[in-house]
Amino acid sequence: MQECMDKISVNKLVEEVRSNLPREILVLIAQSCLNENTDNQTTIKNFENEVYKYTLKVQKKVINCTGTLLHTNLGRAQTDINFNGESTNVEYDILNNRRGKRNEFLNKSMNLLLGSEDVCFVNNNASSLFLTLKTLKNNNDIKSVIISRGEIIEIGGSYRLPEIIQETELKMVEVGTTNKTKITDYEKALKENKNSLILKVHRSNFSINGFVEEVDLKDLKSITESQNSILIHDLGSGLVASRKFLEKENIEIFDDEPTVQESLRQGADLVMFSGDKLFGSLQSGIIAGDKKIIQSIMESPLFRTYRCSPLTLFELQETTSKYVSKKEIEIPLWKMIAMKYEILENRIKSVCENLEIKHEVVDDNSVMGGGTLPNKSIPSPVIQISELENKDLMSRLMRNDIPIIPRINKNNIIIDLRSTLEKNDIYIRDFLTKL
Repeated sequence: MQECMDKISVNKLVEEVRSNLPREILVLIAQSCLNENTDNQTTIKNFENEVYKYTLKVQKKVINCTGTLLHTNLGRAQTDINFNGESTNVEYDILNNRRGKRNEFLNKSMNLLLGSEDVCFVNNNASSLFLTLKTLKNNNDIKSVIISRGEIIEIGGSYRLPEIIQETELKMVEVGTTNKTKITDYEKALKENKNSLILKVHRSNFSINGFVEEVDLKDLKSITESQNSILIHDLGSGLVASRKFLEKENIEIFDDEPTVQESLRQGADLVMFSGDKLFGSLQSGIIAGDKKIIQSIMESPLFRTYRCSPLTLFELQETTSKYVSKKEIEIPLWKMIAMKYEILENRIKSVCENLEIKHEVVDDNSVMGGGTLPNKSIPSPVIQISELENKDLMSRLMRNDIPIIPRINKNNIIIDLRSTLEKNDIYIRDFLTKL
């Protein structure tokens, strides 16, 4: 009875731990720990552990040293956002002092960049496909989606293409085989399935090699035109950087990667892609192409449920302006990709100066990630530290004020500076010098 009477209170338990979490959250955690009916010492220990776990779950800045430039779990493309969250003329006509059209300047800039008739923006590229197909079903009486078996994709986070198509209530017509799809396969499917469209999907997160065949956009356009059908290209990764820029910066890994502009020129009625992959901006879906179809998508009752926030639209505007102004190198993603090996060596030299912890600088490779260029990599020097000789190093990296996220390779902790901005080097150096 006395033990029960002396049981620690919620308030006392909350006061046992110094934390930046809201008091209401700490009270919730404390109540949960007290419900376990353990002794006070165990309750306090459990409470401290739970508070620590919750603290690590708070979304915060981390330093990406994984060498994966578009790390999906770390937010994909990194940006230098300068929108402060105050009021903005996202849908206001300053000239005429009245309500205006949403993101007019962004639309014009993006159309100029892509060479498209019109463009619209949604919250991610999965929304792009769903909303497009749903609109075409309702407005154009489309009944079927024709797609090559070699392009029925799955990407991370439980996204499976057939399930998206199923949600639109359209019939999916598979043509060809996994490794070979011919133009006659599409022609036959179009004749047998009235009111159908062709969906071509870029295999951005895997590749098929060897005894293969696929139909290019130009040939697909010729048969959709003859059958009065629609051709959609789900490009996903969304490369828009010019070939001149890539050549100037000696970036060769995108030589075989199609650009959005090329897809439109080759005849796609609509091209859709992600804003946070090779475009190098925030999470969004961008749909570009035929003006009439784009307008019907924006007039759909569903469009408002998928539209982007003012912050996203502002950042898309800033990124687009850099492309249009030929300042691609100012986009953080392209700065990382284009960074010379020698510059990375100098950054590492600065970070590792006066380090006491045993380490090596070795040759390695960075990768794009984010479901792009699965067979390509970029040579990079990296800092290598033995995990076996420093067993608590990984947890200390995670517990740093700004967590530093490395990768593990053969019992070695790898710190790859290509995947983080140079302004973060000081935090990495400060952490390592304290070891």
